[in-house]
Amino acid sequence: MKILQSSLKIIIASVALIALSGAAQAEFCRKYQQTQSNAGHCNNCFITIKSDPSHQIYSATSNNGWYAEMNWVEGDSSVAFGGGHWLNGPKDEKFEIDMEQQGPTLRMTMQMYKNQKRGHVIRAQFRCVQR
Repeated sequence: MKILQSSLKIIIASVALIALSGAAQAEFCRKYQQTQSNAGHCNNCFITIKSDPSHQIYSATSNNGWYAEMNWVEGDSSVAFGGGHWLNGPKDEKFEIDMEQQGPTLRMTMQMYKNQKRGHVIRAQFRCVQR
């Protein structure tokens, strides 16, 4: 009887661990709407994200003119880091970007660079509008 109880505890703990790791590695949504930003409020700002799980990368495009490519961080599809640029901006204006998904919320930090010099940091939050 003790062996059965011990086996059940191990099975329950294993299932719980698998469920938690799956929730922690939830892939990004396809589309997000901005809810907060230190660069100014924008009800019509959206990010569209495409996923390539086989290479553990994302590409993100905003409707206000930037594009970024990001790699999953340590194989976790809910966290990504990379770089990008403004599609119609000067070629010397680039940025580093990191994103983290927690439930329906996406947090983004964008470190701007101009002529390879650090500029301002944009911090924004988005909510999932399309899975």
